Amino acid sequence: MKVIGIHSYLFRSPTSLILVFVDSLLILSGVLMGVYIRLWGSTAYFLQGKYINLKIVLPVLVIQVAFYYFDLYDLRKLREKKTLVILLLGSLGVSSLLLALVYYLIPSLVIGRGIFAISLSLILLFTFVWRLLYVWLLKIRAFKERVLIIGTGELAKKIKNEILENGYDGFEIVGFIDENRDKIGRSV
Repeated sequence: MKVIGIHSYLFRSPTSLILVFVDSLLILSGVLMGVYIRLWGSTAYFLQGKYINLKIVLPVLVIQVAFYYFDLYDLRKLREKKTLVILLLGSLGVSSLLLALVYYLIPSLVIGRGIFAISLSLILLFTFVWRLLYVWLLKIRAFKERVLIIGTGELAKKIKNEILENGYDGFEIVGFIDENRDKIGRSV
């Protein structure tokens, strides 16, 4: 039996899926607010352009992929604010370079008029604050997934250690089950 790793955890836990979903909404909000702020509320210029949906969705997709590859969904890295900021800045920098390349190759997708710079600043702010809030929410018992481990052997101990030591704050171990009644109440 294999202990669940960080990357497979991303798609097995509803709490991690919430992180991905909210990140997408915040990135989208950052782009849309960047448009609104840069154009002083007059978005008619932007909305008249071609490929409007692709212009808005492309930064969301590229930034999400960069977040994944920079391990921003590794829950252990969310605990350290300094590491979190460095990873966010790195992922947004790489995203900017990738989007610049796409914009160079396909000029009709350019957001234009300084909107992207404003959007990046907003995305950095939104995602940093969201991750701090997310870490805080994971500490609240109501948001934790309760885990009952079957067995008390070495594998059960490995699973317990993996959960406690490796950043799985979204789990709460409620106990162990063993068929041997003599082990009831004893520490594993």
